[in-house]
Amino acid sequence: MLRKPVKRTGGLITVVLLAGLTGCGADAWSWNYAIGAFLGELEYLSRAVPIEQGLEDPELTQEQKDRLEFVIRVRDYAESVIGLNVGDSFRQFVNLRGERLAWNLSASRKDALEPYLWNVPVAGEMPYLGFFKEAEALAERDRLVAAGYDTFLYELDAFSTLGVMPDPVASTLLERPLPSLADTVVHELLHNTIWKTGHAVFNESLATFVGRTGSMEFLAFEFGQDSDLLAEAQQLHENSDRIDAFLKQLAAEVEALYAQDIPSEDKIAQREAIFEAARQRFKTEVQPLLHNPEAYSGYGTLNYNNAFLLVNVRYNSELDLFADVYESTGRSWSASLEIFRQAAAASDPYAFLRTYLQTLAVPAAE
Repeated sequence: MLRKPVKRTGGLITVVLLAGLTGCGADAWSWNYAIGAFLGELEYLSRAVPIEQGLEDPELTQEQKDRLEFVIRVRDYAESVIGLNVGDSFRQFVNLRGERLAWNLSASRKDALEPYLWNVPVAGEMPYLGFFKEAEALAERDRLVAAGYDTFLYELDAFSTLGVMPDPVASTLLERPLPSLADTVVHELLHNTIWKTGHAVFNESLATFVGRTGSMEFLAFEFGQDSDLLAEAQQLHENSDRIDAFLKQLAAEVEALYAQDIPSEDKIAQREAIFEAARQRFKTEVQPLLHNPEAYSGYGTLNYNNAFLLVNVRYNSELDLFADVYESTGRSWSASLEIFRQAAAASDPYAFLRTYLQTLAVPAAE
């Protein structure tokens, strides 16, 4: 199977789907999508109850109730210690009773690591879309496949409306192990706090860093520095880092192919040898280094494509840069979040952060 972080949260950003707002040149399909997603959000919210009431749901097992209480503690820590904007998020609960929450779809050209962009009313160009109905997600995926695009479709168990609407805890989210559950809550609350329109890679990668780092600090606070849960979380992050390095190497290899001055059909044909070599490399070089290696065997058989590689880019770009900023502040969340806000306000967030760190490295003039 694939590691859990690949089945990542987000994508159904319904803040962009509010009815009555003016459009931006979107076509009829995009308007139908926007209206349908908004109505789906309203239907989802109609099923929500206060999270305290959810704790009394007789249909939940004791383990699910314990995880729901865990979410409350993570939420409160994220608000009071990290300083994230919780608002109405994670204060309600929806029991989906075996249904899935939503699906996320990404697409890309086959001969370039270039995302397909949907023109969504109000939001503008989006490199991914969320769907409440699987049939609609599959129909759009099939349309893109028929048009010659790579696609990647996966389930969601949480998403953020950037604080505009309440974001309940879905019962599907409680299926995650505790380290991943804590990471997800912090990740989504970061979206409530800092968001740069049109910069999906910055938004999601920043949320990855804050989610990982903040949840690790919470686990240490909650269970102690020597806890098994903290060790489990550290192992999950080590696995993620190794797989991320593997996927970035694969992305670099296909990018080198796509940069060649050869016909598009030759690029598409030749990339299959690169993907097959990557599958074998994962089995022999990467998987043996992982904790619980059999849990990641799916990477040795996966049908790789550009859309899948771009999802990894979206969630794992320059995490070390965010970490360097955090360390530069003495691991102060308030100071770090302010710098990240300033980066989000800049035209190039990553360039802003690099310039900030370079300025710190320059000795003051005497």
